[in-house]
Amino acid sequence: MRKNLFFVLALSLFFIGCKNDTESTTQKAIEEALDEPSIKGTWEMTSYLNYTGDGSVDTIKTSEKFMQMKMFSETKFMWNRFTTYHPSEWFGSGEYTFKNDTLTERTVYGSEALINVLEKDSIHRLSIVFIDNDSYMQTERDSLGNPIYGEIYHRVK
Repeated sequence: MRKNLFFVLALSLFFIGCKNDTESTTQKAIEEALDEPSIKGTWEMTSYLNYTGDGSVDTIKTSEKFMQMKMFSETKFMWNRFTTYHPSEWFGSGEYTFKNDTLTERTVYGSEALINVLEKDSIHRLSIVFIDNDSYMQTERDSLGNPIYGEIYHRVK
């Protein structure tokens, strides 16, 4: 009887210890995932930046007259733009990869206005810097690596 009681107690302590290890491992994985920002989700552009050759930057806030959104799933993206300045529709979608702070978008479908500016299957490589988990800046660069244009986005929750 004593041996059985000792065995049950030892087995109980073993399972309690395993449960705590599993909980701490799960908690640690959740904390690590939260520390690494993800591009997946819906984003609203809050401002855009125009870089000039002399190194100066113009920052322009978005408004009700100019809005842009981006959405990222596991491998697909879509963006749309609304502007009162021009009656053309602006939107595009395609596939993307995000590695080493570089967002590579391959546009496979878009509005007529977009396709007139871009070629179908157009590829854009953008540098991404996360400001925090819910904000990032994307920058397009020229062939020498100089910034041309930037956009700042905030996650829509």
